[in-house]
Amino acid sequence: MNNWLFFALSAPLLWAFTNVFDGALRRNFIKNDFALTWMSAAGRLPAIILLFLIVGINVPDAKSILFMFIGGALWTLPMFFYYKAIEKEDPSRIALLLQLVPLFTLLIAFFALRERLTETQMFAFVLLLIGGALAAFIKLKGIWRIGKSFFLMSLACLLWASSDVIFKKFEPAFSGFLNAFAIYFLGSFLVSFIIFAMPKRRSEILRHFLNLPMRAWMMIAGTILGGICGSLSFAYALTLGKASLTSVMMGAQPLFVLLLGLFMAIFVKEIRREDVHIKILILKGLSFFFIIAGLIFLQF
Repeated sequence: MNNWLFFALSAPLLWAFTNVFDGALRRNFIKNDFALTWMSAAGRLPAIILLFLIVGINVPDAKSILFMFIGGALWTLPMFFYYKAIEKEDPSRIALLLQLVPLFTLLIAFFALRERLTETQMFAFVLLLIGGALAAFIKLKGIWRIGKSFFLMSLACLLWASSDVIFKKFEPAFSGFLNAFAIYFLGSFLVSFIIFAMPKRRSEILRHFLNLPMRAWMMIAGTILGGICGSLSFAYALTLGKASLTSVMMGAQPLFVLLLGLFMAIFVKEIRREDVHIKILILKGLSFFFIIAGLIFLQF
């Protein structure tokens, strides 16, 4: 396994932990999307301080810094729509809807980075994309139609894809990967200030985070740590390979989410058991089949 593939696959595995814990937190402890969005941004401060202590502060041109800040902010803002969606659906379905990110990334990278995929890479990309698209449809009262979470995640995925391409485009202007990532991470953290500056949102945040039980704080620590490590792995993979292919590797995330969710629900009562009816399993099985097939073709 080459370095790019290792880091590209490590990211969805780490993010799978955050999907599972986020669902439990949203349904049981912190029932406010702004509070959770603030948490995801503010929780990055220790990692940002550590990064700057390691790499120091080396700033390139103002344009690169500005776009890195924007890219970081666009990475955090979609969390609000993500938490809205995860309230409505199983974490594994939301993880599958994240397959919209590669589609947007492919289009944006084509124009912004002039990225081109080989025929084999494009075939693998399409397989992975089909696997994710299968999750966009849910059965309601006997009718198959697009669920509400689809529209929330579409907007979130567009912003995440823009963030990925921005990092890929401007990272070479910095003295090193960690230096670029520190600025990028700082941009994502600053969103927490914007949210906290709103009096109404500040009161909501304080109300939801006061008197949380230790179990909730352990989940918060888990989701923040998993998110930081996953983001670091994904950003590094972006520097090693094409943005569109790195993004589509998130196709492995639904498999990780389903397996982790089934396993962790045994030990953590707040984690909701996934819907395992036969029709749902067939749908998810088809999704996973296309995802695994796409990953195999990428090896060629």
